Amino acid sequence: MVRVKPAPQTGPAQSALVGAVLGIDAAGHCLALATVFFAGGLAAGLGLATAIFLLSTALITLVLSRFGGFRVALGITQDTTVAILAPAVALVAAAASGPPEAQVATAIAAIGASAFLSGLAFWLVGRLGLGRLLRMFPYPVAAGFLASSGVLLVMAALSILTGAQGYGAIVASLATPQILWGVLPAVAMALALVGALRIWQGSTLVLVIILLFLAGFYGVLFWLGLSRAEAAEMGLLPHLGEGGGLGPGLWMIRLVDWPLLLSIAPTFAAVILLNLIGVLLNTSGVELATRQDANENRELRVTGLGNIVIGALGGITSYLQGGASIIAARLGVHSGGLVLGHVAVLLVASVFAEAIVAAVPTFVAAGLLMFIGLTMIEDWLIAARRRLLLMDWLIVLGIVAVTTAFGILPAVGVGLGLAVLGFTFGYMRLPVIRQSSDARAHRSTLDRNAAENAHLAENGAAIRVLELQGALFFGSVEQLIDSLRHTPDPAQSPRAVILDFSAVNTFDSSACAALEKLAYLMQAQGISTHLTGLSPALQEAFTRWGLPISLAADDPIPGGFRLWPSLDAALEACETVLLASLDAPGETPDFTDLLRQMGQHHPRLPDLMDQMTALDLSPGDTLIAANDSQADIYFLSSGRLGVLLPQGTGPAIRVRSMGPGAVVGELASLLDTPRNANVICETTARVYRLSADTIARLERDDRDLAALLWRLLARSVALKVTQTNALLTRG
Repeated sequence: MVRVKPAPQTGPAQSALVGAVLGIDAAGHCLALATVFFAGGLAAGLGLATAIFLLSTALITLVLSRFGGFRVALGITQDTTVAILAPAVALVAAAASGPPEAQVATAIAAIGASAFLSGLAFWLVGRLGLGRLLRMFPYPVAAGFLASSGVLLVMAALSILTGAQGYGAIVASLATPQILWGVLPAVAMALALVGALRIWQGSTLVLVIILLFLAGFYGVLFWLGLSRAEAAEMGLLPHLGEGGGLGPGLWMIRLVDWPLLLSIAPTFAAVILLNLIGVLLNTSGVELATRQDANENRELRVTGLGNIVIGALGGITSYLQGGASIIAARLGVHSGGLVLGHVAVLLVASVFAEAIVAAVPTFVAAGLLMFIGLTMIEDWLIAARRRLLLMDWLIVLGIVAVTTAFGILPAVGVGLGLAVLGFTFGYMRLPVIRQSSDARAHRSTLDRNAAENAHLAENGAAIRVLELQGALFFGSVEQLIDSLRHTPDPAQSPRAVILDFSAVNTFDSSACAALEKLAYLMQAQGISTHLTGLSPALQEAFTRWGLPISLAADDPIPGGFRLWPSLDAALEACETVLLASLDAPGETPDFTDLLRQMGQHHPRLPDLMDQMTALDLSPGDTLIAANDSQADIYFLSSGRLGVLLPQGTGPAIRVRSMGPGAVVGELASLLDTPRNANVICETTARVYRLSADTIARLERDDRDLAALLWRLLARSVALKVTQTNALLTRG
């Protein structure tokens, strides 16, 4: 990749000269591509096709420079799909009914249809914002397509020179000395151009070499005393037929055999795919080399509209030219002058296209074509070996081999298959499990008493929590199943598994089949499986598949999944079931025992309890209101309380539930601040209140009992900080 260095801005006149030089190079490119399509029986249309290709290049350059996002942008008729399209065009042209001109008209219509459809695809992809998605197309597969196009262009050049079709026939014809001597000048010119490009990254040296070969050709003709007409009869110059080539006109539309175009629809599909890859690769290349941040969807829309017009005129797909645009940016040219010089040369060349075509030797056009193919092979196959991993490079080589043996359409199928496999295996290597934990470290927000906490700390490994991420499909679910087969703690087999789908962003139907397998595997091991964080789309897909899912409020389906509204709700339910199965103490009705656990059997605990007042609450009662200034402290004896944070005009958010043994309201008392949350009774409950007045009296009259109180409160705050840290750590 050529890196652009800062260069002084050149004036409009100098920039126009640079544009003119690059325009001459582009004109040769257009002539070479037209020669691929309009050789042999279609030679009468070579001048017209060259003119159309030149106009296509001028039009796309004007569109990109005016509406595209790059500071300097030159377009050109693209060679990526020429070798695929040319045989199909020749096929429909040969089958066209009517006079000989109908074959040329049908060939131009087929080329234009490919550009029109490609332009429509560009615009749609850009309009739908899918450009970034296409950039994810595997690089080795794209490189394989482009290297294959290079191979086919070289073979097309040899076919023009030998008149043979197919690899075997071309090789056999080269055994004829007369044909071999006709091929060697083209090969020599192509190799000279490749060598020149290695010496100097620009068009000047390339043009000099082309001019030298042209001068040498006409020097030999003069030395041999041959006229141009005689050279054309010998096949050294294009033979455009009696009276020259065909000109543009409405005759073309009337003579097109339109139904024949439907017969090459698969070729059109392959052309569209390769053109999409090509335009994004060129955009990315210019973006990196010029250090600009391009909007790929904008570039696709602009290029698409340009190609819709080009296709309607019978032109070939055209888009951003990477090499010329990078060279121009590197020279610091004035964009307006560059485009003016470039387009002016192309328009003049289009006017005199037939005369230019008739004067350019066949070996020069074929040599240019061979040069284009060789540079594609070098860039995408040979040089790629240094950049790519061996496995990626073997994919490139494999696509080229399939193209050589069976043609480009089977290679496209192989390439798309490799792209799908690469995507699948790539995602399979990505971890579908974002975080794996168990109930020893990952606890619900329900505050439990000391005895329950101790039991969960010892036996929490029986509840596994797996937070999933990314794409969910058969391969990733198999990764999940493999993870569940291996228990992190061999001494304690899981009794419940919670799968959190909150971070799953895409899925397919194969994931449903794999989850069905997971359901019966878990059932066989006596493990209950719980689902949380399901998006509506994911839940609908699971339901449509028929996965055995029951809601949290319903009875569980044997061997099925239990669906919970949140991960916290699933954790709380699994903790409760585990504690019950372990015969762990549930809610302790004796508040004296709870207070002893909190105070570690301090002898003055009964005295502290005597200072409290019992309150009985019903579900829905408000124990503490947010922003209230009262500083009473409450000790929960039985039942459950919920902590809700107010959200302005919206509904309050439940952040925690508290069970027996919890202390409520101590922060406001310690910090002397208003309450920051609502505390609502969720079930029938009993609390013991220690009023602010009583606390003040203890601090004044009984310092020892006050110290015991502050010790209990410090322990309560420390437990809450520990739980909060655990939440932050796992988040």
